[in-house]
Amino acid sequence: MEKNPFFDKLSEIIDRDREELVELCLKLGNTPSPHGKERSVGELVVDWLKNNGINAYLQSITDQSVNAIGVLPGDGQGASLILNAHLDTGPELEPDASEAARKIEGGWVDGELIFGKGVINDKAQLCAFMIATRAIKKAGIRLKGDLTITGVAFETGAPSVDGFQGVNYPGEGFGSKWAVDRGVTADYALVGETSGFGIIKAECGAVWLKIRVKGRDLYTPRLERGSSLRDHPNAFVKAARVISALEEWAIHYEQKEKVEFSGGTIIPKAQVINVRGEGAVSRPSPCCDIYMDVRLAPGKRPNTVKKDIEQLIRGLDIDCEVSAFQYSRGHIVKNAEALVTALEDAHGYLFGTEPPLPPSAEVSMWRDVNVFNEVGIPSVCYGPPRQREPLSGAQNRAMKISDLVSATKVYAMTVLLVCGWQANG
Repeated sequence: MEKNPFFDKLSEIIDRDREELVELCLKLGNTPSPHGKERSVGELVVDWLKNNGINAYLQSITDQSVNAIGVLPGDGQGASLILNAHLDTGPELEPDASEAARKIEGGWVDGELIFGKGVINDKAQLCAFMIATRAIKKAGIRLKGDLTITGVAFETGAPSVDGFQGVNYPGEGFGSKWAVDRGVTADYALVGETSGFGIIKAECGAVWLKIRVKGRDLYTPRLERGSSLRDHPNAFVKAARVISALEEWAIHYEQKEKVEFSGGTIIPKAQVINVRGEGAVSRPSPCCDIYMDVRLAPGKRPNTVKKDIEQLIRGLDIDCEVSAFQYSRGHIVKNAEALVTALEDAHGYLFGTEPPLPPSAEVSMWRDVNVFNEVGIPSVCYGPPRQREPLSGAQNRAMKISDLVSATKVYAMTVLLVCGWQANG
């Protein structure tokens, strides 16, 4: 691409705003916002946008949960774009959380790296959108199409199951669904998440299953184990065999469901995520509930997976019930050529190369692109890579500050290419 004075001016402004970008990440990152309790950080986002001349408002979901919406209007002559990132950072910390878990929940800088669970997922990208939008205003650029920033709640929302019910257990993506259902729409949506600077053109769906293994409440001195696993009264003993079989199934499942497409390699995975019984620990539980998270390739039907699991368990000759308690559909983006081309051109202008293919894990999960693609708003995801750190279970809650700055520049250039622009005056 030829030299573009508007792109160069945006890059210069964002370079000058580097320290403020980092400070904003730390301010938001150190403001707790577990899913369902995003109001405090949402208020910070709206205040910052307003203080920098960008129209903004809170969109309430519950008393404690909000979306933060900002709008930079165009003149109606170009395509409209949503920049989407999420405010929530996962479940609230347990009271007995470790020191490492408490530290990684916040945010800090060490040398050229910025750390923090909520910073990396996903407040850094939201801050990049905010700084990029302000840079457009600072550069004296007038957009032709409307630009909307959405800092959303409940992207990491937990599903409703058993005693965990109601609006605070809505499953993933509820904040973006809430925004779209209330008229926050556009021609395209760019979701800011880590992607290794690749363009994510697809994400998996998911079906969450509960497998209830049935046993009997039998006093230990009166225990009679029976002559077969089916006759054994202890539901947890039976569940051990079921879990082993589910793991074997999951290994074959991800191999069978692997999808190669132009945007990378989708590998839907599955695993047991929890095992629970009923009642107090002083008596054996009459049942053992196994909870399983199964990712679905785009177009895969949840009932197909449920039937596979039911058939597997029938072969074990163990008395079980299988039920689905959450389903989210996956998508491969359609009609996003203008957005993809804009990202490719912006990335190429900054880096001098084409964007790489994203890591397989990044196209094999569930993200808010699915919300937009499901309602016909073409959406892709783009963001910087993650870096290794020793404190979290995932060990990837760090990011190079220079990568975040680069992503901010790409976001700003992409806005201009999608929405269209002209210089004020």
